[in-house]
Amino acid sequence: MIKIENLTININKLSVENDELLDSQIPSVVRDELVSTLRIISEDSRFSGQTVVIPEGCEKYGFAQGEFDLPILLEFLADMLE
Repeated sequence: MIKIENLTININKLSVENDELLDSQIPSVVRDELVSTLRIISEDSRFSGQTVVIPEGCEKYGFAQGEFDLPILLEFLADMLE
């Protein structure tokens, strides 16, 4: 089962011409930030050996029931979003 304690993730907005900040509503920017965050978390040694249990009934969201390795699942989600 997953247990996350005291984890802080800072995501900085990307800047463009004249230090303008990109609007966080832009889907591709949000997706890229999410992919990067998932990859960073998947490589964190604190999550090594941890699992996630996906309960029955999640098939409607595209997930199979079972217990999965957390870092591998996060990497998979990042790949799928990319």
